[in-house]
Amino acid sequence: MKTVNYQDLDFFLLQMQPAYPVRPEGLKKEAEWRSIYGFRIWIPESFSLADKEVIEEVFWSENGPEVLFVTEQRTAGITMQSIEQEIQSGKEIKNQLSKLDNRIVCYDIGKTEGNVTVHWVEYKSFAGDERVYNLLFFFQIGNKNIMGTFYCLFEEYDIWKPLVWEMIQSIGEYR
Repeated sequence: MKTVNYQDLDFFLLQMQPAYPVRPEGLKKEAEWRSIYGFRIWIPESFSLADKEVIEEVFWSENGPEVLFVTEQRTAGITMQSIEQEIQSGKEIKNQLSKLDNRIVCYDIGKTEGNVTVHWVEYKSFAGDERVYNLLFFFQIGNKNIMGTFYCLFEEYDIWKPLVWEMIQSIGEYR
């Protein structure tokens, strides 16, 4: 068994819990509420909807996500797409991620119980020479399966993580 290094950043991240207070809905601007695929989500105004060209530049591919909200510097973003197959659990995603790249470090999996049950997987991946913090999430709205990912530079995750949890917990059916 490997000795635990309590100074290790991965150990620190594993120990963090999403214990951040949620901002009351009244303090969120109406323009920050986005309606996508029949659901509503709060995404801060520092994120703007990217066009197809920006999506291709960020993901270095023509096969990027259907929807991307990205910061002006493009160092953080949140993607959304409708998927055909229903995902059963975070463990299923975790197993697929470890098959994709053995450098991926999964930190935690779980689900939120809010307006909509949202399953999530928190992990670190790599893009070029950069370490990337990711929170992949998935849920059902009506008969649609939705998958999204929040990503940012790993060095910035402590800044973004409280907002990401607010975004995930704000997901609800569009009425």
